[in-house]
Amino acid sequence: MAQNLIRGEATISRLDVENPSPNGTLQNHRPGTTIAPFTVGLNGVHVSTDFLLSHVLLGTLATVGLGIILIRLVQLGHAHLRKLLSINASEKEQIYFSCNHVDLWPKIKKQIIYAPIWRKRHNREIKLSSAVSLGTLPTRLQSLLLGLYVLGNVVFCVALDYRAENMYAILAELRGRTGALAAANLVPLVLFAGRNNPLIVWLQVSFDTYILLHRWTGRLVVLETIIHTAAWAVVQAASKRWDDVLVDLGDPYMTWGSVAAVAAICLILISPGPVRHAFYETFLNIHIILAVLFILGTYLHCSIPHLPALPYVVTAGVLWAGERFLRILWTAKRNVSRGGSTTADISVLPDGACRVTLHLPHHLRIDPGMHAYLRFPNLRPWESHPFSIAWHEEHTKTDSGALQHVDSAGSRLEKTTQRVPARTSVSFVIQARTGFTLQLWKYAQENASVATLACRTHAFLEGPYGGHHSLDSYGHVVLVAGASGITHQLSYIRHLLDGRQKGIVATRRVVLVWAIRKISHVQWAEPWLSCLVAMSRETGMFEARVYVTSREGVWAPDGADSDIEIFSGRPDMELIIREQVNCQVGSMCVTVCGPGGLADDVRQATRDVQTCGSVDFIEEAFTW
Repeated sequence: MAQNLIRGEATISRLDVENPSPNGTLQNHRPGTTIAPFTVGLNGVHVSTDFLLSHVLLGTLATVGLGIILIRLVQLGHAHLRKLLSINASEKEQIYFSCNHVDLWPKIKKQIIYAPIWRKRHNREIKLSSAVSLGTLPTRLQSLLLGLYVLGNVVFCVALDYRAENMYAILAELRGRTGALAAANLVPLVLFAGRNNPLIVWLQVSFDTYILLHRWTGRLVVLETIIHTAAWAVVQAASKRWDDVLVDLGDPYMTWGSVAAVAAICLILISPGPVRHAFYETFLNIHIILAVLFILGTYLHCSIPHLPALPYVVTAGVLWAGERFLRILWTAKRNVSRGGSTTADISVLPDGACRVTLHLPHHLRIDPGMHAYLRFPNLRPWESHPFSIAWHEEHTKTDSGALQHVDSAGSRLEKTTQRVPARTSVSFVIQARTGFTLQLWKYAQENASVATLACRTHAFLEGPYGGHHSLDSYGHVVLVAGASGITHQLSYIRHLLDGRQKGIVATRRVVLVWAIRKISHVQWAEPWLSCLVAMSRETGMFEARVYVTSREGVWAPDGADSDIEIFSGRPDMELIIREQVNCQVGSMCVTVCGPGGLADDVRQATRDVQTCGSVDFIEEAFTW
């Protein structure tokens, strides 16, 4: 028997995999005597330690999540109390909430929560050229959490029993450790990528942040998979000839493990920022195919020999398939009815933009700040893209069954008429850039009628998502938008103005700062802006400033409201934010949606005034 082991000819049945010794090594084999026992099965693998560290890793994530939930509950409770005390209060009576009553919290927001990892750059892309982007930088808080998570994985991977005399015993333990951690990391990896991730609601953390976590967790999974494969290969190569190793790969259990490893390597090769940003649609489709191959390969690799990591892989697979099934189910429910399906009116706007209004066959609740994914069967039916919801209209059904329109100003039917929500129309402004948006704009131009400059086609809406931030408790709200980012801010303004009329929000002052390249871009949102100005005339709480950044002359476009101020040049966000803080009403919130450079300027300006008053910052970004 000893001679056979030395020649590497000994084989270990799957019973050794299913019934390892209590410490994870094969019974009757001493770690320092031979290579062969560590070439197959769980010999040398410390199963109990692997499970313990995997549980510690996931438990730490759960603890961090629970801590964030508790912090959010405290913040929500404070905001609700502030709202109750401020709804009927005058501007002077809200002074208490304009001040910082705890010195430490503003410093934490300035130096950790809102602070970029380096200077002021966060969402402004790092570009090697106009076509090659390396992506964006995380905040200090994001960097801290990511760093601790990566460090935890590294420590757990190298926490091995180095007392073993045989190097191959250590490699076997490393193989088991990295395999277990890779399988455990699959669970948060899949969870972070889901559009219907419940943590988005519970933690009120943006999907953009979860995609950042998804990318880094994916890198860890791939790295651990590569180490897992390499540790196996080194022992195999030392124990037998490569021809024999290739024969072993013919075993289904090893074949599917190889499929998963190759898929993981391909995933990491196509995921660098320059590739992802330059060919996003292609990247996304290939990414999904490779992800399915990786999960399937890992599942079969673990299920055939009944490896202990199988429950992690099953959980990840169920989460992935379940989330995809929910997308399909909810999309069908919201877009199809007995009376028809969703249609889209596409209107051509100046300077490469179009307004898309979807007429849904059902009533759909739309909250401020929401976005939705749009899919057009006539264009690219396999793709869906996210856009902020700029406006929505409710259509109600009366007793007689006729549909009556609820206009933009919020007027309703007579009280004597029974109103039942029947349908919702949702509008977007989409600026043509590359890929899908450019194709959509060209489609609108080619098919629009001469009279209306619009065309109609079929579409599907997936969502809506987001809208978890409430501004109702703030006395003073500053909303900054760049280009088509105005769509994200319009719904908040409408909600706050309507809420003020009804006496259900604390807001007394709303300031919109919109930076556009050309004055003609005002027409993208002109009908809605005019409606908002009309809604605010009674209270006088809304102020709109438009900054035209190009050198062309500033003039009021046809139909523009005279109450909208138009300026030439880029907005000085530091000056604007300080100006607003000097006349602050209650607690203030500054929100931004727009290009990365503008968002970083607003972030820096908000950080600079943290010690001057109670000022919160919210950024909406689509940087994935």
